[in-house]
Amino acid sequence: MNSPTRISEKKNTGNNSVLSGLFGILTAHPYISAFLICIICTMPFCAASSNISSAAVMIMFLFYCFSAGLIVPRICSRYKLKNPLPVILTLAVSAVGAPVFLYFRNQKNKLLFVFAYGCILLTAYYFAFYTKKLTRRFNALLIMGMGFMVKLCYVLGTSISERQHDVSWFEPSKEVTPGHLGYISYLCYNHHLYDGDYRQVFQYCHPPLHHALCAVWIGFLNRVLGVDIGNAVESAQTLPLFYSMAIIITAYKIFRYFKLDGRALYISLIITAFHPCFTYLAAFMNNDALTWALTIGAVYCTLKWYKAPTMANIIKIALCLGLGMMTKLSAALAAFPIAFVFIVVFFKTFKTSWKKLFIQFAAFLALCFPLGMWFPIRGLIRWGIPLTYVQELPEMDQTIKGITFWERITDFSLKQVQNVYENWLWRDEAGEPQGFNEHNPLIAILKNSIFGEFINGNNFPDMEYMDTVCKVLFWLGVSIAAAAFAAMIFYLFKKTDADRIQKGFLVFFHLVLMINLYTLSKNYPMVCSMNFRYLMPTVITGTLFLGFAVTKLESSSKTATKALRMPVYSIIIAFAALSTYVYMVVASAM
Repeated sequence: MNSPTRISEKKNTGNNSVLSGLFGILTAHPYISAFLICIICTMPFCAASSNISSAAVMIMFLFYCFSAGLIVPRICSRYKLKNPLPVILTLAVSAVGAPVFLYFRNQKNKLLFVFAYGCILLTAYYFAFYTKKLTRRFNALLIMGMGFMVKLCYVLGTSISERQHDVSWFEPSKEVTPGHLGYISYLCYNHHLYDGDYRQVFQYCHPPLHHALCAVWIGFLNRVLGVDIGNAVESAQTLPLFYSMAIIITAYKIFRYFKLDGRALYISLIITAFHPCFTYLAAFMNNDALTWALTIGAVYCTLKWYKAPTMANIIKIALCLGLGMMTKLSAALAAFPIAFVFIVVFFKTFKTSWKKLFIQFAAFLALCFPLGMWFPIRGLIRWGIPLTYVQELPEMDQTIKGITFWERITDFSLKQVQNVYENWLWRDEAGEPQGFNEHNPLIAILKNSIFGEFINGNNFPDMEYMDTVCKVLFWLGVSIAAAAFAAMIFYLFKKTDADRIQKGFLVFFHLVLMINLYTLSKNYPMVCSMNFRYLMPTVITGTLFLGFAVTKLESSSKTATKALRMPVYSIIIAFAALSTYVYMVVASAM
């Protein structure tokens, strides 16, 4: 990739060493860095756009001026412009920004301003401090930074009661309140688990890690820092925002583990960083975000252990998987492909390492099993609750029991995709049913992977063109998913930087999640059981194999293959751009 500057940077070795040190810190501690950035970007507003005050805009202006003081002199030095010109240009840039900030200070909806502000600063820092030596890191940080701005603005524009799954409400008392928010409020005010048969209280059947962390967060802000309880609860969305970014960071680590580089890396990272499912996940107050962050962490640690089967690496797997199960028991699905890797390595190195591996496996079980299973075992012993208990739901309009499972999985009639949003049966003013329920699991997950359950035409009442935009976004998403699936099948048997065991592990993980979704859909025939939130890691496994395909595409000298490059890259960029636009419009709706 060509440098965006024209002047040689050989004389800037001092600046480069500082930048190398900064990138070294980010590389060594990416999750801590991401957590701090999430706090800095959300806490002044308590993760709500309604709290973006005029004073906050002025603070943003001061940071804009500070950034101008760093960026403008840096650019001037590259073009050998001497004082006082850098000072004059810095003052001019600050002065030009002043009326813009004054204008937005009094605007009711400031989300678009926040988004533009963040993206402009990211781009300016990128071009000012870019060095060829750190090309990959700069490009990756720019992609992840832009993706973060989309997630941040969506979180700021989405309250704890908007576009959520099974949250109910937060009750600031010791009362037993249903839903994920009720679970959090119970822990926050009672400081212990619900001491009864949790089948009787909606969503209390989940292990408590996510809910306990949220309760601690809210309690600290409210009781220690004196933040109003409403704002403290709203600010808890900082946590899923961080979890969503942690998934993107781990995905990047997985891509680099398999030596994806150049356009192959950037294409995979763009799809992952801008995929709508990780945008709406960032605002979820249920336990999905932490579950998938820890599960993807377990996948990455397993890959590392496969390459270097040490005690330290297997302990990391045990912690990620055990804590994932302490968040949501379905994280245990990753145990099957992980066990596959354990078994393969054990038999491959049996003669030389069986004792060492046996000790490691014992340590893994000793740590993972208690962490992951203490909560369901507690329920089994005390109230006879099955270990794999799933929350029961009453009869609702979303039931699809009237259609057999075979009919559902084989029905690909065109009427199902005339509307790219998820179809739900609804009732008119007279109470008569209208429309129909989504019933094909594959079509359902393709739809709600892009729009979730809650985004549809009602989000754009005065913007008729948005239906067309959403249709384009949907079909772009379908084409990328189809390409990723085809790449997974093709490169499973072709030589890549992943060996057969590594590819088998990732495909096994992908299949386990898919089989689980179809099983869930069969056993619980409701629209809500066919949701992509049960499949989110498949974005990463799919885009990894797509990255393998792009690597081959880039290295091919065939004319026909070369001709594919521009259309493929255009589709990916359009997907990221439209995803950003749709979710910014949704978040900005007042």
